[in-house]
Amino acid sequence: MKQAAPLAALTVAATLVTVPAWGESDIVGTPAVIRDFLIQNVCLDPNGAVTTGVSPVDGNPACRNQRDLRPGERLPYHKHDHPNQGDARPLGYQRHDSYPVETAGFGEVVEHSFDFGGFEERRFGVFDRADGGDIAVLSPGRVSFAATEDGGAGFQMFVGECSGLSNLTVGRQETCPIRFGAAYTRWHIAPFHYRAIPGQGAPITLTTLISDHYGGAGPSDADHVERFYFTRELGGTRWERWQNANGNRQFSAAKVADTARTFAATGRCSAPPVPEGGASMVLIDCREWTRIVPPSDPTGDRPGFFIEELRSRAGAPGFFAPPEKGR
Repeated sequence: MKQAAPLAALTVAATLVTVPAWGESDIVGTPAVIRDFLIQNVCLDPNGAVTTGVSPVDGNPACRNQRDLRPGERLPYHKHDHPNQGDARPLGYQRHDSYPVETAGFGEVVEHSFDFGGFEERRFGVFDRADGGDIAVLSPGRVSFAATEDGGAGFQMFVGECSGLSNLTVGRQETCPIRFGAAYTRWHIAPFHYRAIPGQGAPITLTTLISDHYGGAGPSDADHVERFYFTRELGGTRWERWQNANGNRQFSAAKVADTARTFAATGRCSAPPVPEGGASMVLIDCREWTRIVPPSDPTGDRPGFFIEELRSRAGAPGFFAPPEKGR
């Protein structure tokens, strides 16, 4: 199964975003609000204790109240994607948890894990081939995605001890980029209708922070678009890959059209709006992590995956290390 493509550096500034058609008050991009969209919520019982095996989107009346998961808390549920039509995999193909982690260099960051399992000897809950994740760094007034890893380009950083911005893959992370990478990115808030599975509540519409990240300096000549969806209830909730219908040096227009047709037949995601205001784009891949799965441990699973794996590697960036005790 295809892994989410590398995530280029995205930054959300503390700006005012209005959604008058959605019926909410204006949403101000304060650090607290941005953090809320990045981290998945836990459900609370009447006494304020976390309820295991229940999520804010599955319609369970046991979810009396909710709040963001806290650093070090066990995961009371997991978010999985949906399998292709006709594929009876009960857990989908990929797990994507969104939770805060304390670090030595950046304080609290948010990990968005990419955990494949259930096929080709891959296992959920174990970092194996093609697994990875994204790391969002929180700072006053903004949040930036600082690192990513997938089965293609491997570990990449978007921060370093130098000025400039580029995808610093393994072997290049001690050097400074010679130029900026062009990647037009826009953010907006909108309602989005997510799918559900039988017996797990009805499809649900959630207020969503959406990022369109273009592979180029602008929408008109971009090679592709990656779209990311974040909700207050689930944190990272969906990812899409759109490709320029005219093709490029790697893929002809015919190949792009054939890939789009093949993906459309999977029925893996609910229908999204097409990116507007630029080149004609077609959807070639998507993951929608709204399939709620209980933890293996009845008290909740330990939230250790991508950053924990990074910390075990020789030469790992020191700023992702655990904070010193007593600080």
